[in-house]
Amino acid sequence: MAPSSDRHLSAPAAPPSVGQGASPLLYDLRGVEVAFENRRILGPLDLQIRAGDFLGILGPNGSGKTTLLRTLTGALRPNRGDVELLGRPAADYHPLEVARLVGVVPQQFTLDFGFTVAEMVAMGRYAQSGHRPAFPPRLRGRSTTSRQLHALSTTSPRLQGRPMTGALRDDDIVTEVLSQTGLTELASRPVTRLSGGERQRALIAQTLAQETPVLLLDEPLNNLDLNHQLEIMQLLRGLHEAGRTIAVILHDLNMAAQYCDRLLLLEEGRIAAEGAPQVVLDPRLILEVFKVRVTVHHHGARPYLTPVWSRDQHLPSDRAAPRVHVVAGGGAATPLIEELVARGFAPSLGVVSVFDTDYLTAERYELEVVSAPPFQAFPPDAIQQMETLLGESEALVVAPVFFGSGNLELLNLVLHALEQGHPVVFLDPDSCAQRDLTGGEAVALTQAALARGARAAPTVDEVVRLLDQLVVGRTQPGNPG
Repeated sequence: MAPSSDRHLSAPAAPPSVGQGASPLLYDLRGVEVAFENRRILGPLDLQIRAGDFLGILGPNGSGKTTLLRTLTGALRPNRGDVELLGRPAADYHPLEVARLVGVVPQQFTLDFGFTVAEMVAMGRYAQSGHRPAFPPRLRGRSTTSRQLHALSTTSPRLQGRPMTGALRDDDIVTEVLSQTGLTELASRPVTRLSGGERQRALIAQTLAQETPVLLLDEPLNNLDLNHQLEIMQLLRGLHEAGRTIAVILHDLNMAAQYCDRLLLLEEGRIAAEGAPQVVLDPRLILEVFKVRVTVHHHGARPYLTPVWSRDQHLPSDRAAPRVHVVAGGGAATPLIEELVARGFAPSLGVVSVFDTDYLTAERYELEVVSAPPFQAFPPDAIQQMETLLGESEALVVAPVFFGSGNLELLNLVLHALEQGHPVVFLDPDSCAQRDLTGGEAVALTQAALARGARAAPTVDEVVRLLDQLVVGRTQPGNPG
């Protein structure tokens, strides 16, 4: 069986307790490599999974996700490296011993016999309902599963206080999981007459009936409509909150971000990143691994991604992304920058401090930015760089930044660009008076720019609409300019 986890569990004299200190280590993979026909598919990698983890496994097609999961389930044995499950070599476990600990939902499953849904789900009870297996002599006296399984299940209402032989009747458990997965009305239907999505839910129900404290799922959302995808993810979250440890392969990055507490990103069989969703789902990392540019938003503490609009849809096929320079600072331009990137523009920005939030946003999207040291007037070379960018840009947007003596020169550059014929848009100029720390000079320069033809936009969406007219629209075939 294959394995993985977060540290080594020394064989305890007493069963490890979920509530004492760090959670018990379930899987510990060290230097694991898997190869087929002399071609390495996975690794080398080190991975640890602890009791209570909700791990989302991500990566492009062919990155080794399913190979890793099959290694964890024991279906594959690595060519190199060590895999331990609860401190024991995974290969030492009897299959039935593993089946009482780990439930698996594979990516593909074929059942061509005419079993009903209820009968198929009831098959998941085999590992728990029978007598304990007569393990081979080499394992007698070494089994840690019962003690450690007890410790892992102390937080699970369904497993708590129940003997391994199953005091609860099997049909009660089958009825419960059929209800949990929305299959009650299909209980008497032959499996051969189920749709792809219904089969997927039946397979998940069968694994839940196994009542293991660990669940490994390979793309369980395949063939499911959005409603049932959400139901399955909410079910998994509820199981996790009840004490289950879950590792799941997902293609939907947003589903992973919203439900998983920890993400593992694979690229060509190796770990590209591992950690909390807000750490792993970084725009530069997603671009590097998936070759897709995304914008990262935040819903509370959880990130969610939106792909950048296709430039083929947004722009004429023979035209590059429009260059727009943004006067930024103090984080005032971050929502604007993200929207411009998402809409297919190529923004640059500056001058900003290297400690500024807008600078960090530009760095995240690998944008061109003019930076300067903090807490001092902008140096001449920074002003010169900005003048160069203004000359190369097709439009200029002034974000609602605070203006003081240190950055007032930026508004003079805006006026000069306007006189040179560059379209200029001010975002929320009406609030300039509250942001003017120069005694009125910033307001005067803003009003002068508006009087000379600069456009005013109250919202980010309005800025984008104006840029579509001023930059994109005027350069499309049939438009003058």
